[in-house]
Amino acid sequence: MPTSLHDSVQRFVERARELGALAAVFDSSGEKRPHELVRVVAASEFAAAALLQDPGALAWLEQSQADARAANAEYERRASSAAALADAERVLREWRRREMLRIVWRDITARAPVEETLRAVSELADACIRAALQAAGTHLRTIFGTPRCAGGAEADFIVLGMGKLGGRELNFSSDIDLIFLFSDAGETDGARVVANEEYFNRLGRDLIRLLDARTEEGFVFRVDMRLRPFGESGPLVVSIAALDDYLQQHGRDWERYAWIKARAIVGAAAYAAAYTEFVRPFVYRRYLDFGVFESLRDMKALIAREVARRELEQDLKLGRGGIREIEFIVQSMQLVRGGNDRRLQTASLLEVLPLLVGSKLMSAEDVAQLSDAYLLLRKTENAVQMMRDQQVHRLPVDPQDRTRLCIGLDVADWPEALARIERARDVVATRFDSWLFAAADTSSDLETGLGWLDSPGDDVDEGLAEGGFPQTEIAAVAPLLDAYRQAAPYRRLDDTGRRRVRIILARLLKTAALKACPATIIERVLRVLDAIGARSSYLALLKEEPAALDRLIEVCAVSGFLARQIADFPLLLDELIDAKAFDELPSRERLTRELAARAERLPPDDPEREVEALRVFQRVATFSVALADLTQRLTLMQVSDRLTDIAELIVQCCMDLAWAQMIAVHGVPRCGESDGAARVVKVAAAGYGKLGGLELGYGSDLDLVFLHDSAGEFQQTTRGVDNGVFFLRLGQRIVHLLTMHSSAGRLYEVDMRLRPNGKGGFLMTGIEAFEIYQHQNAWTWEHQALLRARAVAGDAALCSQFEAARRRVLCTAVHRDTLRADVAEMRQRMRRELSESRPGQFDIKQDAGGIADIEFLVQYWVLEGAGERPELVRYSDNVRQLDGLAAAGLVESGTARWLKESYIGYRTLLHHLSLEGRRRVVEAAEHAQPRARVQEIWRATFG
Repeated sequence: MPTSLHDSVQRFVERARELGALAAVFDSSGEKRPHELVRVVAASEFAAAALLQDPGALAWLEQSQADARAANAEYERRASSAAALADAERVLREWRRREMLRIVWRDITARAPVEETLRAVSELADACIRAALQAAGTHLRTIFGTPRCAGGAEADFIVLGMGKLGGRELNFSSDIDLIFLFSDAGETDGARVVANEEYFNRLGRDLIRLLDARTEEGFVFRVDMRLRPFGESGPLVVSIAALDDYLQQHGRDWERYAWIKARAIVGAAAYAAAYTEFVRPFVYRRYLDFGVFESLRDMKALIAREVARRELEQDLKLGRGGIREIEFIVQSMQLVRGGNDRRLQTASLLEVLPLLVGSKLMSAEDVAQLSDAYLLLRKTENAVQMMRDQQVHRLPVDPQDRTRLCIGLDVADWPEALARIERARDVVATRFDSWLFAAADTSSDLETGLGWLDSPGDDVDEGLAEGGFPQTEIAAVAPLLDAYRQAAPYRRLDDTGRRRVRIILARLLKTAALKACPATIIERVLRVLDAIGARSSYLALLKEEPAALDRLIEVCAVSGFLARQIADFPLLLDELIDAKAFDELPSRERLTRELAARAERLPPDDPEREVEALRVFQRVATFSVALADLTQRLTLMQVSDRLTDIAELIVQCCMDLAWAQMIAVHGVPRCGESDGAARVVKVAAAGYGKLGGLELGYGSDLDLVFLHDSAGEFQQTTRGVDNGVFFLRLGQRIVHLLTMHSSAGRLYEVDMRLRPNGKGGFLMTGIEAFEIYQHQNAWTWEHQALLRARAVAGDAALCSQFEAARRRVLCTAVHRDTLRADVAEMRQRMRRELSESRPGQFDIKQDAGGIADIEFLVQYWVLEGAGERPELVRYSDNVRQLDGLAAAGLVESGTARWLKESYIGYRTLLHHLSLEGRRRVVEAAEHAQPRARVQEIWRATFG
């Protein structure tokens, strides 16, 4: 024990010896207890005083965790059922003293981590509130009866814990921030009738008095009611309807931060509806809410002035790098992203922090450092408060108190303790400053030359010249800026929006001036700003995240297609926050993780939001692929692979969602023989065309065929619905989910005409019936289509069955006697009916010598040779089929290689035309040579 604390410990020992009861309990304890006792009373004068005041409390410390919980429950019962308020008052204070002593003991002796300490104090506060409210309610009911609403039901009283109590992170000697609500107007039914509001006001005052009043036994918790509507000038208790009106009409930005922490301690069921209806929409916006940073900076400025006035620089809570800054960081992230990520809608900082990893604004390293700093600062704060049960946040100056703090932190000396605390504060301050102030404003010189923006009479040309914009580019750029300032989207902005645009334009002009074709870049960025319009959240995002604005400028420099994507779907701006958008290539694994993360953020049982989330995923994922494509980091084949991955993941999700919805209504489909055990039916989806051939483009439709494996005498769902009816409705539901319009748009156009019997066939076909049809009734063109088919979603075993059936059909069922004529005739018909070219033009896809000719050549060769060479039908894409033909010696290797290169070249050209929004028709002369070679091969094959 440090020598500086010997005297205080000795005084405690002398006083304790005078108390026979304390000595007896102490003597009966084990060998470890004396050492722990010395450590605790040295670090905490509160603990020493509590033991001397209540010697029996030492026995309380001997309890196991389970026994302590039982003892707390017993105290809550005693306080709740006290015969008089004075008895409840005494029980509550004895309870609080003993439980707080146990919390101190476990904390200082390192039996409990700081997280347990915070939760234990919070749970004690919750229990004391419940017990005090029960005691006060029993007392009032004898006078006034029960408060009733108009229909006669009992009106509810709601106690909300705010701040650290709401987050279950209460420090050792904290106030508790409360808000009192009641459910309905009405009156009591007792001998003395009063309005419900008056009754609940009395109940609230009694509750506060039971907890807050200082008696010879001490107090329970200091109660702070200033967070209620209108603060200290407002009524002590408000109805739920009045709270709704207040938040809608008077709720301020700082209150959004406060209401993140709101948690119902009493009346949770009554509060739940209010939370869903109006509290959550007040706190969390549906969009990315980057506007919170401006209000947060204002709040931080007020706190900084107060810190300076009261000389609180070393304050663990409010000082630089203190606890409040960590809370601001986390709560800001909750407000920015909580509307789109329900996981963040929680009052607990420690629960939210780990969820912020991968949130584009916070790395795993940031989260780990902030978590460590937060826990250290909270432990330090608790250690300071445990010394004397005082609500203090400053680091101690007194040498003895510094030594006590070292014991509480379990460090050797004060320099080491201070160094650890300062390192934690530096981490927090650095992260907070970069988070909050990196994009606070542009300097005045950066905005030089922007006076014309809000002065219609000013010349844009002169302003650009004054701002240092290149003279050679002003003539091209000035009309664009003049049109933007006069257009409706800008004129409708409020002062805040215009200030944000001013900063955005200042950065845009400075950056674009250094690039080639600045007018093109500026035109594209202005198109995005026009699309954003008055949606201030997106303007705030570009203002607050300079890196996102820089990446937007870079994207607009690369591609008009990408710029249009962002203009059509501004949520894509969020993707530009993270450097990974430019640094990481999209992969199947990454797409799978992203989709799973989005699903995890959704509320349960909300199909509409699930489809909307799928559409957002599709837009975001497609954008990431297009960005990698247009920055030449992915080849054409890789682009198609990734677009196919996106489609397969979405089809699987829609099948899963539709299946869950259908079995909830109709039961689970089963099948089997009448005298045997029934089994659950499986379903799958096969992709045809571009999906099956791994050649999806950015706007491709999905050709799908749905399959099931239901068979046997018994084919019904667990609710008695015929499986055929179930499959019809399941197929309809899947197609509906894939094609329905959500607020984020439509997923895909879906074509089901390639199923057996086309439009007249079943929407979902049995696998056995499918194979029989392909053997007995399918036309040659259907076998051509099957060659480009592939199982893409559903049950793995059924997918394997489809693949096996496909191979059998293509090897044994093709009409090879008429194959040449059938293929040639179908191709000639397509040229006549589907070509979009005019004289002198070339339809890359449908004209002779184009993509379709190569596809039909490959299909003919594979189908012709598959009977003797089954390996030819292993793959569904043209490129690998050509490789297989060359390997089998059925096509000369040089010819196969040339066709493959030409096919990829055609597809690349078609792909780029699609990105530019142009038709697939080009000048014929430019492609005469490859066309002629393809036609020569065609004639050699078909005559």
